[in-house]
Amino acid sequence: PLYLAILLLETAILYLALGTRSPLATSWGLFLRAGLLLWAITFVFDALTAHYGATTLFSLPRRWPMIGGRITLEAAVFGATSGLALATLLLVFATFNALVDHHRLLRLVPPSLYQVGLVISIAITFVPHTTASLKDIREAQAVRGHRFRGLRDLLPLFMPLVTSGLERAIQLAEAMEARGIGRAAPPTQASSRLHKLALSAATLVCCIGLFGYSYSTMGRWPMLGLIASGLALLFLTLHRMGRGASRTRYRRELWRRCDTIVAVASGAALAAFLTLLALSPEALAYPVYPRVTWPPFEPLVGLALLPLVVPAFASGHRLTRNLP
Repeated sequence: PLYLAILLLETAILYLALGTRSPLATSWGLFLRAGLLLWAITFVFDALTAHYGATTLFSLPRRWPMIGGRITLEAAVFGATSGLALATLLLVFATFNALVDHHRLLRLVPPSLYQVGLVISIAITFVPHTTASLKDIREAQAVRGHRFRGLRDLLPLFMPLVTSGLERAIQLAEAMEARGIGRAAPPTQASSRLHKLALSAATLVCCIGLFGYSYSTMGRWPMLGLIASGLALLFLTLHRMGRGASRTRYRRELWRRCDTIVAVASGAALAAFLTLLALSPEALAYPVYPRVTWPPFEPLVGLALLPLVVPAFASGHRLTRNLP
């Protein structure tokens, strides 16, 4: 939980330093409230339903279904830690939405993964765009004198929200069709069959590796090698499938010094945690059962998190969106 607190603090610093001017910055508050609600639900649910641990806070009548029995400190701490992890994950994605220009990011996706990147870009911007539309509709309804007093008053808000979402989807589809996104030369029957077979084999190898990593007694390294082989086959197949797609660029992105700084800092943090997970995964664990203790803190792990805040100081104008 101490590492999660550091990551949460760094996320807030990044948002306050770079993301407040973003058009999608209003969704950050929604994600914050959703994270707090999710934390509260997880905390209460685990505290009331997990009757394990050595430190008893109080007891509820055992005849009560599910929640009856001992309420322990260990269950409450476990629920609070799990809720903190979920809330941190939500805020990280909210900050990512506020900081990153998804159109520029999509242009950097390799041709072989362009369709996957497009789907991911649309998915991660759905909630921020819906939040912005909701704010505009509420302001328009307020100007017309409409006041929201209960559930019955939500219909004038819900219908325009659905309509605007459908209109946005149709406009996106028309723009993609006009620009010829995803157009490629039709593959031959033999190559299409080979690609399908390779994708199926890569997926099967990855699934076997994940299953073996979780349940096999052969060791982790053979299973990690199997997973890496499946991923390599998957990306190689996608690369060959994407070679037939043609793309044109109106303006190429320039790689500047601040981009190098951010990339090196992020890569260093990622490499440090991957090494830690491979060599000593228990360093990131916090076992609260059977008796809760103070959460461990390794200074080296804390230092490995510090590079993630580098974008706040590298170059702010390169990371925020291009505003009119």
